[in-house]
Amino acid sequence: MTSLAYTITEYTRDFARSAGGYTGDSPAMLDAFEKMRRSGIRQARAGHFERLAVIEQFKANPAMYFAAIRPNLSTEETIAEARRVIFRFRNMPTWQQESRRPQLQKAVLAQVYARYFRRFGRRLWVREAA
Repeated sequence: MTSLAYTITEYTRDFARSAGGYTGDSPAMLDAFEKMRRSGIRQARAGHFERLAVIEQFKANPAMYFAAIRPNLSTEETIAEARRVIFRFRNMPTWQQESRRPQLQKAVLAQVYARYFRRFGRRLWVREAA
């Protein structure tokens, strides 16, 4: 029976196996995979804090949120449009996807913000108005 407490090398080996299929024991390769894993974690955290900052700005000023989702008139329309963009992107050939990646990133962010405000927006803004 294995323990749930992983050491860094076990996490690194799991990451190396899942990311690149690497099964060796080279310290240099494992160190490179560890650096990639930690870099990915740092990027994910940085992205999370960037999204939190934008949401805090939208919470403070609802008009800013509605200006950001234009030309859509509602949060539901924004989510539907983002889903259409993502669906079209996934069905494009790779050579077209490469030039449309910024459009995909913008749609994904719009979907994240719209889903947050669909769930919590009314409650937040009513509380602010009271």
